[in-house]
Amino acid sequence: MIRAIEVECRCGLRLFRYHKYGRGRLIKCYISRITRNYAGIDLAGTSRPHCPTCGRSLGYITMAYGKPALKLNQGTIRPLRS
Repeated sequence: MIRAIEVECRCGLRLFRYHKYGRGRLIKCYISRITRNYAGIDLAGTSRPHCPTCGRSLGYITMAYGKPALKLNQGTIRPLRS
C-alpha cells in the first residue's frame, strides 16, 4: 500500500510530500521517494538539514539499504497516524 503523506515540522511549516510504503511510524525517508519539497530544504548538499523557519534539525542523511535516506528526529516532525 502506497500513500502520499505531508510531513510537517512542529512549528507548522509543511516540509515535503513523501510516498510511504506500508504501515507504521515514519522513521526514515528515502530521498528518491520525496516527490515535492515545499520548504526548499537542501537534502543533497547537507548532512543535517534544518527547518527554514524555526531552525530545528530534521535529522541526518544516511545510507539505508544502499540508498540515501533522511533519518528523522521524532521530536521535530508532527506525529503521523498510519
